[in-house]
Amino acid sequence: MFSVVLTSPIISDLKFEDLLSAPAELLGRGKHGTLYRVIFENGMVLAVKRIKGWMISTDEFKHRMQRLDQAKHLNVLPALAFYCSIHEKLLVYEYQPNGSLFTLLHGKQPGRKFEWASRLKIAAKIAEALAYMHRELYVDGIPHGNLKSTNILLKNNMEPCISEYGLMAMDPQDPSSSLNGLNLMQQQTKGTSTNGFKVDIYGFGVILLELLTGKLVQNDGIDLTSWVHSVVREEWTVEVFDKSIISDGASEERMLNLLQVAIKCVNQAPESRPSISQVVSMINTIKEEDDKSLVYEP
Repeated sequence: MFSVVLTSPIISDLKFEDLLSAPAELLGRGKHGTLYRVIFENGMVLAVKRIKGWMISTDEFKHRMQRLDQAKHLNVLPALAFYCSIHEKLLVYEYQPNGSLFTLLHGKQPGRKFEWASRLKIAAKIAEALAYMHRELYVDGIPHGNLKSTNILLKNNMEPCISEYGLMAMDPQDPSSSLNGLNLMQQQTKGTSTNGFKVDIYGFGVILLELLTGKLVQNDGIDLTSWVHSVVREEWTVEVFDKSIISDGASEERMLNLLQVAIKCVNQAPESRPSISQVVSMINTIKEEDDKSLVYEP
């Protein structure tokens, strides 16, 4: 049996053995685990994250998952259940068929438009959800730990939701951090590290850069943040933006304002990055201006 079933009635009768015996399709394999789509005879489809290499006790893992279950937000994908043993840690989620923000931005989907207003709306909703989670879980020292566009999933109504919140903090993608991944993870597990929240800010800044540029985080050895900084330094800033949103008539001023938010977030010095509440305020100001411009357009 699952060691703990969370509040969802969807899987109240599900047993660990049922999960292992159901047909599973590999969705992705990463440094910290593997993601599967599992289909049951009754038509239910779940996503299962199998975690590896997480040096955390069973009790600590249970406590973390229970705290995450208590901190609910519309734009954060909740775990339906988890299983924990000495050798195995599994998280079960409702499968999201619309894929990820990464796929929407970088996938080959001819004719599919992803206009500026939608990008700005997604940025605002992710920021607000992250701000809520940071407030709720700050005392527990539980940041997301690995925020990136592949972990932003799209619901049936194309609302974004942050997935895999609080599972790992071993891949900060933070060039300025003095903590290596293992030390960071151990400190966050004990609830004593605040640096992980600044790592989330960095990850969110990278997502903003992806939304603005339409470019991959790593492309043929070129790092997106380094490329953006070099272009801005040369004062060719308009060259940064995704040509498809420029051609749709997006406001250059508001894109520049959002770019400034992103650049603040990816500051090499964690202590110089804004808090997520400051980020929310800046993005909402930009969004309000954008909404007003739509209302007053002739």
